[in-house]
Amino acid sequence: MRSDPSAFPILEGFPEPVFLLNEHRQIVVANKAGAMLSAALGGTEAAEGLRLGEALGCVNVANGPDGCGTGPQCPHCGAGRANRAFGIKSGEYGGEFRLRSAREGVESAQTFNVHLSPVRLNGSTLRLCTLTDITAEKSREVLDNIFFHDVLNTAQAVQGAAVLMPGLEDAEELDRLAHIVSTSAAALVSEIQSQRDLLRAEDGELTLSLAPVSVSALVTETAELYRQSRFGAGRHIDVAPTPLNDEVVTSRVHLSRCVGNLVKNALEASRPGDHVTVRVTGATDAVVIDVHNPAVMTEAVQAQVFQRFFSTKGASGRGLGTYSVRLLVTRYLGGTVAFVSNEAGTTFTIRLPRGTVR
Repeated sequence: MRSDPSAFPILEGFPEPVFLLNEHRQIVVANKAGAMLSAALGGTEAAEGLRLGEALGCVNVANGPDGCGTGPQCPHCGAGRANRAFGIKSGEYGGEFRLRSAREGVESAQTFNVHLSPVRLNGSTLRLCTLTDITAEKSREVLDNIFFHDVLNTAQAVQGAAVLMPGLEDAEELDRLAHIVSTSAAALVSEIQSQRDLLRAEDGELTLSLAPVSVSALVTETAELYRQSRFGAGRHIDVAPTPLNDEVVTSRVHLSRCVGNLVKNALEASRPGDHVTVRVTGATDAVVIDVHNPAVMTEAVQAQVFQRFFSTKGASGRGLGTYSVRLLVTRYLGGTVAFVSNEAGTTFTIRLPRGTVR
């Protein structure tokens, strides 16, 4: 294939990464942009012979018995779906391709539009695969949704309460409105700081303020906050008894956000009357936080839980909750995040080392 003089000029005419794939989904040749992408994400410019996920450092490659395309997450991959459709009937196929890649132990997340079209070359039908990076576009959708919906709603609550306060003589009603203003303003500041910190975390520029933290006290405060929120309406949050020694050296602000995200997700997955349980347990070298709800996730949801921009709510501009928890806990707090979902419900687990975060 490398000797065909017509292949390279055509591929280099594309500004985005382009790969020619054979019937086994292996890369036959890549243009310069494709080779650069493979080098940046997967650590190799020599992508020929590799499948797309292998060339781009997909973290799910290791989960399959035969690499890219054979793991439990692969049926839900946008590039995989396009390739399977092409294999059934040659034609043009595309979709959204969410990629979690890892290089030298550091993960990153990108979202591409993937497009496959047939190309006849040397008597064979190959797949012309183009990747258009839409990560920035998806990030803007998230920010638009958050700042034009969530933040606006919170700001309107502050405004509404503030308008009613002047002239009120009922001390009890005045205290109620003052509480709304205070909690809503705090939520507003927290949401803005959370989005700012997420951007910094993705760029590797987030700095932490570390101090000894009582995890049980933090969990109790977080549970109370969400009991009073709209997410907790009609639902119960139970905090299980905790061990005496539950202290870790960590960033209180960022751990609180991670636990809060898991509690909010659990509440949203629950039905009215359901119980969400938060439990802190201790081990010699670590403290463990479990957040349980009775809902069961489908296999499709489980396969995509930590993907950036994946949301079970079916709306664009969402899907940063579990992704941000995993990013903060694993890259910055020195811990791990995992989950189990079965007939007993769904439990997310954060495990934090007792030592100082490096």
